[in-house]
Amino acid sequence: MHLFGELNVMRYSVYDISHKRKGRHTLTSRLQIGLVYIIMHMGFGYLQYPSLIYKLTKTGHWGVVLSYGLLILILMMICKKGLDYFPEKDMIDIYLKMGRWVAFLFLIPYALNITALIAMSFRHHAEVIASIFLLQTPIWAIMILLLVISTYTAIKGLGTILRSSVIIFLIVNILVAFVIVSSFVNFDFRNALPLIPPSLHFVTNINFLYLLGFSSLFLGFIPSKTNLTYGQLFGALAYVICFYLTVVYIPLFIFGTETVDSFFFPAKEAADSVDMNWFVFNQQTMFFGLSMVGFTIILNAVLLWMIIQIIQKLFNLKSKKASYWIYAFSLIAFVFAISIPNLILIEKFALWSAGANALFIIILPFTMFIYGVLAGRGRLRYEKK
Repeated sequence: MHLFGELNVMRYSVYDISHKRKGRHTLTSRLQIGLVYIIMHMGFGYLQYPSLIYKLTKTGHWGVVLSYGLLILILMMICKKGLDYFPEKDMIDIYLKMGRWVAFLFLIPYALNITALIAMSFRHHAEVIASIFLLQTPIWAIMILLLVISTYTAIKGLGTILRSSVIIFLIVNILVAFVIVSSFVNFDFRNALPLIPPSLHFVTNINFLYLLGFSSLFLGFIPSKTNLTYGQLFGALAYVICFYLTVVYIPLFIFGTETVDSFFFPAKEAADSVDMNWFVFNQQTMFFGLSMVGFTIILNAVLLWMIIQIIQKLFNLKSKKASYWIYAFSLIAFVFAISIPNLILIEKFALWSAGANALFIIILPFTMFIYGVLAGRGRLRYEKK
């Protein structure tokens, strides 16, 4: 009897250890998912986000940023609630439950829109990187380099992306913090006055819709069981909003309202304005450019991974065959990006793709949530019978 008791104790001890390990693994995975979510938004917003905010209001810019954050939070909560109805399934699985043709109708256009976002992301980041420290290098060469690294990371899968996110997050945030701190010498806080937003009319402005498009449904591609909790989602989004407030107000403090309106990339111009003769690099734009590389690798790798998840599940492809589609979509994005002749057209196409993305960010979570509610009621009625 004593032997059996010891065996039972050992069995439960092994169970407790494995359970704790599983819990720690889930916590680590959720932390990495949160870091990827943050990096994606930083990659989206570092270049174009400030200029859109300046177009929406001349005063009280924080009001626009917080309104954006609140709306994104609501949409992500709706998306997560829709996933909660099917804890083992992601957004694609849920749409397939609605019907294969419904999934095709909603998700194939979304995959094409993601491809356009990737193209604009590659071109934007390549333009900035070239202007900082690769002045003699053709844009297409920089884009190929970024494309190869992002595509390789996407092929390796979500696990590799999540593990890479920790290092990228630490390096990039150190660089961003350095840019912020070194910019203090040029600040004039009076440039941000008055602080009170004049009205809420910006909500009906088309630029606010474009602003909403600088987000993603990355969390919808991860089942609720392993996804962020509601508290973790709020924390990740709060970090993103703090970052957006920073990149909006740094150019504003340095140049003032009238000047920032004339810049394509206000954050880059702000970084370029700081002279650091005492440092090994005489300008902080070197750090700005390096952070761009980190942003674009993770951002585009995740977007490519999202496309492949859609294609693989809709067409029932094996993972090896699905990897060939990554090359195809990467090539399409590259050709589209390199064919745009000038920065003005790039800005225009980027806004159009962001606007389309905003519509998907609104429509897909709501559709998934409504289906979850109806499916849940149907199950309850079936159980009562």
